[in-house]
Amino acid sequence: MRKSFLRILNDYIEMYNSPYKPTEHSLAGYIKNDFPSLIFEQLSLDTTMYTIEGSVGAGGWTGTPWISVFDKDITKTAQKGFYIVYLFRQDMKGVYLSLNQGTKYIKNKYNGQKPKDKMKTIAANIRKSLIYDVSQFPLDRIDLATSTDNGNNYMAAHICGKYYTASNIPNNDELIADLKEMLQIYLQLKSLMAGKTIEEMLDFYLQKEEIEDIQFQNDILVAPATRTAKEPQPIPTQATTYGRQRWKRNPSIAKEALQKVNYLCEFEASHVTFKSQVTNENFVEAHHLVPIKIQNEFSWSLDVPGNIVSLCPNCHRKIHHATKKERRLILKSLFEKRRNELSDYGILISIERLYKSYEC
Repeated sequence: MRKSFLRILNDYIEMYNSPYKPTEHSLAGYIKNDFPSLIFEQLSLDTTMYTIEGSVGAGGWTGTPWISVFDKDITKTAQKGFYIVYLFRQDMKGVYLSLNQGTKYIKNKYNGQKPKDKMKTIAANIRKSLIYDVSQFPLDRIDLATSTDNGNNYMAAHICGKYYTASNIPNNDELIADLKEMLQIYLQLKSLMAGKTIEEMLDFYLQKEEIEDIQFQNDILVAPATRTAKEPQPIPTQATTYGRQRWKRNPSIAKEALQKVNYLCEFEASHVTFKSQVTNENFVEAHHLVPIKIQNEFSWSLDVPGNIVSLCPNCHRKIHHATKKERRLILKSLFEKRRNELSDYGILISIERLYKSYEC
């Protein structure tokens, strides 16, 4: 396998700069036929379970050739489902081993609504649900050194993987071990589907954070309010979910924050919704202004009343799903209102960093 990678990395650019005649170039045939056969042989894969396909482009050379392993129960194409793929950088400086997702469904469903952002969200949420050695597959982002739409989709849809530089391709044993381990992760992903269709799986992981937040908001309704001193607080503990650690949010602290502002929307107090049957107060939702996902950047807790704002459901969705311009408008307003209180709790952050925390 090592020799195969080196051959592609060393010779592909020359073929790419030649007229598109795939039947006349031995490298094209090698990528499409010989290398997939070699992978089958080296890993002794079951041909009734898997299919392997290589691509140099259809109708013209692709700048980012690939070789994919498909579980036939999930997909037989890179257009849909989930698959393992070797993705070569356009400059041929290296190749990625990537667990990836087909992009056709999301591209079509969210056409004109930043579908690549949706792909990244799905990838991030799936990554949190998988149990694997992050030191072995550390990359949650890849760079194919390309500006093509297909290349950008591959990058957005990447779930986890690792990178081999052209100057340091591992030996065959390591390459085979890596692919075997990735196949185990692939099987784990298959088990997570649990009878879901591909479309249902993608929709579920796109909405996973919102589903979890709905539970958090329900917990807040019935939680007793805390009384937190207005001073820096110890950082919260972490909980392990599907092998991934996440910062805990205390619904009682959120309840305290809502009570302090009399259950009003802090972006626009006139946004009255309805009376909650649990609290008998105007229904609002709690939102961490400085996202708790960046807790590791701070020495003090982000799960404090001074960082939790009260928003009507519409403004809460707006802060998550609006255009960058609209989102920044509401963030700036809330930040100006909470700047001093954030400081009281030891949370020092610039408005620019706050913006970025919502855009990554």
